[in-house]
Amino acid sequence: MIAKITRGSNPGNIGAYLHGPGHANEHFYERNGGRFSGGVVVGGNVFVTGDADEKAWVKEMRAAMRTRPEITKPIWQASLRNTVEDRRLTDAEWAQAGQSFAESMGFAEHPWVMVRHADDHVHVVVCRVSDEGKVWHGRNDRRAAQSACTRLELEHGLQTAPRRREAGRGKRSVAAVRQQQEQQAQVVAARRAEWEQIRKVVELDTPAPRKRIPASQQQRVVPPHPAEQAQHLRRPGPGREDRGRGL
Repeated sequence: MIAKITRGSNPGNIGAYLHGPGHANEHFYERNGGRFSGGVVVGGNVFVTGDADEKAWVKEMRAAMRTRPEITKPIWQASLRNTVEDRRLTDAEWAQAGQSFAESMGFAEHPWVMVRHADDHVHVVVCRVSDEGKVWHGRNDRRAAQSACTRLELEHGLQTAPRRREAGRGKRSVAAVRQQQEQQAQVVAARRAEWEQIRKVVELDTPAPRKRIPASQQQRVVPPHPAEQAQHLRRPGPGREDRGRGL
């Protein structure tokens, strides 16, 4: 299992993408024997399991975000993807894996949701701000996510994702190597296309930096001379003499 991580500021944008059909209709879910376009909620702690849109869980996350509006990029997102040799996990198994992942990462008490995107992968979206205003900082999140994925592989009997070259492997035939390379190339191409879409969504969440005006171009406001200010204060305003006479 491999984890890929991004951060953003708008749960609505990432939610619309996760529940959309994808750039090439690669997002789908199955329900009651039918196959539907988009993503479906299979886990989390916002009680919207089975939803095929983002409205409910986005509302929950935005409510939590309002408790700490100064936090930048409060939305944390990770995709969890199995290898091509892995068996198909059920929605219940993914939900269990998501709970274990949340506890291992330390955000189990924060609003989070798991959206399934096909047979082999899901997306976990977390609001780093809890309902009580506590912040999950997610330090060293990539290393922690990789360790959590290793535990999930053992718990669910999954293949170990290729994180480093393993020694002692026997030689394989040229045909077997070529077939695996073709499969990996297809998987990599699909992942790159999907993550390009996610990267664009995250970039939309990040506001553009403000342009600083050079000091030489800034207008300087010169305060009035004390004598002029005193003279201005002594000047009678409209109708002031009349009020002094009682009119």
